[in-house]
Amino acid sequence: MDVDDHVEDVLVQGGVAIAAGVIFSVVLFLPWLSAEYSAIAGLVQARNQASVVVPMTLIILSVMTVFGGIVHIAGYKVGIQLVTIMSAIAFFISVMAIIATLASAAYHEGTTLQLLIGPWIGVAGAIFGIVSSRLERK
Repeated sequence: MDVDDHVEDVLVQGGVAIAAGVIFSVVLFLPWLSAEYSAIAGLVQARNQASVVVPMTLIILSVMTVFGGIVHIAGYKVGIQLVTIMSAIAFFISVMAIIATLASAAYHEGTTLQLLIGPWIGVAGAIFGIVSSRLERK
């Protein structure tokens, strides 16, 4: 592997990491964060401090993931490690949101599928972030 291949790998890894962070921020605007009877009420109808935790955490994860991708592109290995950790946390939160939405499906009366779109996209973004550290050419 020569230096050019390494630079290209770093650009691809950082680019995918940045894309993962952008996906985390896009998830904030999907309907699952504003469901009226959901345990995950989010930004629109936050009933207490606990319901604000998920979106605020996703905002932090999004910013830190994009930052990690930029730091990795700048040449620091700690950037991709930051992306991996933030993506693992986002994966956990997204899976928990899926479980909470499915557990409260009776309250949603036909909108459960719509409410699951956000968490599933969050899972996809988390997988992008986790995989970004392994993107290397042989």
